[in-house]
Amino acid sequence: MQQGAIQFRGHIPALDGIRGLAILMVMISHFLLRDFFAVERQYYMAQFGWIGVDLFFVLSGFLITGILLDSKNHEHYWRQFYRRRVLRIFPLYYFVVMVVWLTVIFIEKAPDRLHGYDSFRWFFGFAPNIAVSLKNNWLYHSHVFNLNHLWSLAVEEQFYLVWPLIVRFVPMRWLAVLCLVLISVSIPLRFTVDDWVNMKLSPASYVLPFTRMDGLAAGSFLAVFFRLHLHEYIPFDRWAARILCLWTAWEMYWIFANGTEHRLYTLSALFFAGMLYLALNPHPKALVRRFCENSFLQHLGRYSYGLYVFHQMFEYAWLRGFGDWLRQSGWPAWVAQLTYIILAFIGTYILARISWKFLEAPFMRMKVSGKR
Repeated sequence: MQQGAIQFRGHIPALDGIRGLAILMVMISHFLLRDFFAVERQYYMAQFGWIGVDLFFVLSGFLITGILLDSKNHEHYWRQFYRRRVLRIFPLYYFVVMVVWLTVIFIEKAPDRLHGYDSFRWFFGFAPNIAVSLKNNWLYHSHVFNLNHLWSLAVEEQFYLVWPLIVRFVPMRWLAVLCLVLISVSIPLRFTVDDWVNMKLSPASYVLPFTRMDGLAAGSFLAVFFRLHLHEYIPFDRWAARILCLWTAWEMYWIFANGTEHRLYTLSALFFAGMLYLALNPHPKALVRRFCENSFLQHLGRYSYGLYVFHQMFEYAWLRGFGDWLRQSGWPAWVAQLTYIILAFIGTYILARISWKFLEAPFMRMKVSGKR
């Protein structure tokens, strides 16, 4: 690799760190409890880490589009892509869905809950986000487990159904234009969905694939941008990325401080796209790259899938196991909150490591080795 050349193919340690940062943000956000905050606005602002989902979308768009572009003319284009996705996503996803489904039927003995939009047919079909949008509320089926966060996995799977076809047949330059169009129409589409359900900032506008395409499209645009070598024609490109990050961060801060708006999701997508661009800086001492190559973040990135699936799945267990006790402990609020975060993180991390060893890694080896 020549000095000054941006590496955007192959294994890039900084991207592992970005994945780790995304899951860390999401976990801390979901581990914050309202009882430990004196003011509602403080609690809402402290929860900003939920935008880590947008970082996942940007990174996924960048990696998936890059993979598809690099294999565009391969004779096994379709088989290779879908085989790798199935081996990576399906085993853990369907394992937890089956566990919760069986728990509701045989342990909670409440099959009457599994009807309509709360039916597990939506989960088995990788469409819980569609159920949330039609119900216009979060799903409920179990007193023991929570699977609402799987909406984001559903968005990505729906993206995988359509995007390979587009990448295969759309010329790369037009693909870049399409990505920009998708980013620009996300905000009006969210308003349209809100008008449809007659609710401002509805769950439906938050979880539908075409309303959350700005993150996926921003990452996809970067994948096309680098492969067209457009960065070589832009002077001060890294300064442009820094300015983009500073501007979007400032706008997001004011939105969090004063309420929320639909443009927040698009701003976060642009912020994380700028951050990803800076993480690919070829200079090893570059600040953002060094931050993203932090060994702790890279370690979390390796287990991010399991961490994401389990952290909110066991929300009720964390609350009943030690959350209720900490609420009544009489400890200072910040000490109780920090203790809750640490304990919930440890529990989630243990589950993710077990999942990796016995469920994910065996299928990952099949993906690499080419075994059927």
